[in-house]
Amino acid sequence: MDDRNQGPLGPESSLSPPEPPRPPDAAGSAAGPPGALDPGSRPEGDAGLAGGPRLRVWLIALLIVGGVSVLLGLQEAAALTVLTGLFVAAQAADLDPRLRPLYLVVSWIVPVTGAATFAGLTWMLLHSDATGWLRVALAGVAILGALAALLSMLRPCSDALSLRLFRGDPPSHSSRLAARLVMLGLLLAFPAWYALSDVTADLLAGPDSPLRKELLGSSLVGYVLLALAAVGFLVRRDLRTTLDRLGLRPLSGTDLAVAALGVVGLAVVNGGLELAQKALFPELWQSDQRISQAIASQLGPAQILLLGLSAGIGEEITLRGALQPRLGIVVTSLLFAALHVQYSWFGMMVILVLGLILGIIRKRTSTTVAMVVHAVYDVLAVFAT
Repeated sequence: MDDRNQGPLGPESSLSPPEPPRPPDAAGSAAGPPGALDPGSRPEGDAGLAGGPRLRVWLIALLIVGGVSVLLGLQEAAALTVLTGLFVAAQAADLDPRLRPLYLVVSWIVPVTGAATFAGLTWMLLHSDATGWLRVALAGVAILGALAALLSMLRPCSDALSLRLFRGDPPSHSSRLAARLVMLGLLLAFPAWYALSDVTADLLAGPDSPLRKELLGSSLVGYVLLALAAVGFLVRRDLRTTLDRLGLRPLSGTDLAVAALGVVGLAVVNGGLELAQKALFPELWQSDQRISQAIASQLGPAQILLLGLSAGIGEEITLRGALQPRLGIVVTSLLFAALHVQYSWFGMMVILVLGLILGIIRKRTSTTVAMVVHAVYDVLAVFAT
């Protein structure tokens, strides 16, 4: 059984032939097809990928992290663990045709879950306080998002999306998975921003706040695992090449100087835009201040440090480390802003600008420097609130 056995409406359905095998590399071994977030070859010494020892390591890690997340009710960490498992399966299926049927069994999870999320948002928006054209526009975007999620199950649509987002690299299982996630993240921003605008501050201040210490720590672990899986750690790459692909390297004296300038730069840009927001859109400024104060009021010093590490390391390794080299600075920054729907539209625009700065820092230096800048800036910003 392979991709061609799937019907036109099945997950990862094949209306075009599967990827042809790549020619042998210089060492004489067949290199795998390009992955979602980079090509990269199979690690040496992995005799027969299907059921190989590297996949068993991933399986054990996912069972431990996923099991703990479910037992402790850590929903975000559990979701990140599922996505990690999907990327491991997709990367393995790209390299070993024997694993493709296994991946096809689970490839529906992202598009179907995305469509269900958009359907829920549509119901919320139709029953919201929005009136007239705004309600129609918001519900329309949500409906289009649900349709786009379902259409991404079709091979021609997912191939076109992958080619568009990842700069013409030949589509693969892992690139289609990444393209779906990026598309859903961008499309969710507008309807989710409105649907959550009235409840975000109350949620942050409540007993189930995502700012609880255990949630922050589990999210950090989840994002790190997701980034590792997305670039093919233990499937395509060993540890050294994985760190290199993610842009992780030791900090030099120059890097520390750049990081210090980066923190100052983010603070200056954010401060200037905040003054403009307060003068031009005072209601939006008050709304964003309420969110920031809700965050600060829930955290002690240790939790503030954990928040900085969770955002600085987790978001940077996933977005700037894994995605940006393939997606580009602008689209990665748009996705970065889209993940912060708790703020007003002006606040999300500020985050977009900060994301562009972090993207430039990552491109000119390394992901490690971007992590330091992001983490230190977040910690200082929360302490200053």
